[in-house]
Amino acid sequence: MIEGIPAPSAYLYNFMTKKRRNFDKKIAEDVLSKIKEGRLLDVGTGPGTIPIEIAKASPNLEVWGIDISKTMIKLARKNAEKAGVENVKFEVMSAYDLKFPKEYFDLIISVGALHHFSNPLRAFNEMYKVLKPGEEAWIYDFITDVSKQELREFLKSVNLPYFPWGIGFRLHGLKYKEWVGRISQAAKRSSFNEYALEKQGALMKLILKKN
Repeated sequence: MIEGIPAPSAYLYNFMTKKRRNFDKKIAEDVLSKIKEGRLLDVGTGPGTIPIEIAKASPNLEVWGIDISKTMIKLARKNAEKAGVENVKFEVMSAYDLKFPKEYFDLIISVGALHHFSNPLRAFNEMYKVLKPGEEAWIYDFITDVSKQELREFLKSVNLPYFPWGIGFRLHGLKYKEWVGRISQAAKRSSFNEYALEKQGALMKLILKKN
């Protein structure tokens, strides 16, 4: 399993994310319904388009994005500079070794990265360590085996054409049985006190709660 997207693919991924702004806005709106100030961490940030969107909309929020890929972080920093956003920072870092103080963040998110994690339990426990008590981690990724109709409706809701995005979504994510199976088991075994799965069309949101 590739945990970090290699350099050539990173540039293509960066190009494609610029075409999906409505999807990024959908995630940003969901996140901003929960938090508008404090500290936010995005794990597996890629080229940083989602934390940049969040940071632009909420200048009182300190936003961090981390990724294991040096190329992705280089692209994320360039994207933030182009956007003129100053309240977002990007660092090369592994999801399995989050180098932040304990209980530092008010919310942790991860979008489209979970299917890259060979050890989700370890990643969840790292998130728990740097999350403040009483707060949550929100892990989003795609459900690769939803019906064609559900996928079409989801893509329509974020103004994306079925081709090529339908193919991309089928290839990047987890099957439903993985969500209710090994991912739920990892959440249950993790340090988090509670978890819940929230299906949003072709997207799944795993909510991890720290008491």
